[in-house]
Amino acid sequence: MAGIGFGTNYDVKVGNGLGPQTRIYSVNKGTGDHTQSELDSLVQAMTSGTTLANSADAVTIAGVAGTVGTDPVYLAVQGTGTVATTAGDYVADITVALVADFNDDAQNGGA
Repeated sequence: MAGIGFGTNYDVKVGNGLGPQTRIYSVNKGTGDHTQSELDSLVQAMTSGTTLANSADAVTIAGVAGTVGTDPVYLAVQGTGTVATTAGDYVADITVALVADFNDDAQNGGA
């Protein structure tokens, strides 16, 4: 980082830059195509921790990738809260499944 005008007091740390924990979940519709309304309901339920069946924690949705009506759509979720992954937990006929888990503490010798 030399030469960018911030002096020499840098605190360089090993990490992924994604926060303490970022997980990627796929979103799939069981029958037919999912709608924007269903995705909106899913995001609202996940960010409030509200489920139809099982318990879950509120989490932060950091990003959404994919096309409405085409499976899968991907959600980037930040935080360590529990995400419900049984079909229909948040929205009827929608299943959320863990695809990748970026845990900064684990990568750096922590838990």
